[in-house]
Amino acid sequence: MLKKLTQEYINKFNAKDLQGIGDMLSNDFYLEDPVVKHIDGKSDCLNAIGNIFNSFSNLNFSAKNIYIDNKTSFIEFILILDEKHLEGVDIIEWNEDNKISALRAYLYEVANG
Repeated sequence: MLKKLTQEYINKFNAKDLQGIGDMLSNDFYLEDPVVKHIDGKSDCLNAIGNIFNSFSNLNFSAKNIYIDNKTSFIEFILILDEKHLEGVDIIEWNEDNKISALRAYLYEVANG
């Protein structure tokens, strides 16, 4: 179940489907990554994700691997943002309603990627 939901999240992110991503988030969702540091709340997090979508015309998010442990998904990913090639891991926590309650991203830029 969570592997399918995790793939659905990847597909929506790849399609820049902000509404679809919003439907997957809990109201108490929080986001952590090296750029935003920490943001609380679904609305503010969707604004930050929307800024990514609007800032890059070429966005490609793909999973090298997806791992599931209890109510947590781990996505080992490649993210292309225009000329930037990033790799890293998203850690997604799911609540009892199978909504995303937290996403922590750890990533780095690949030189000459």
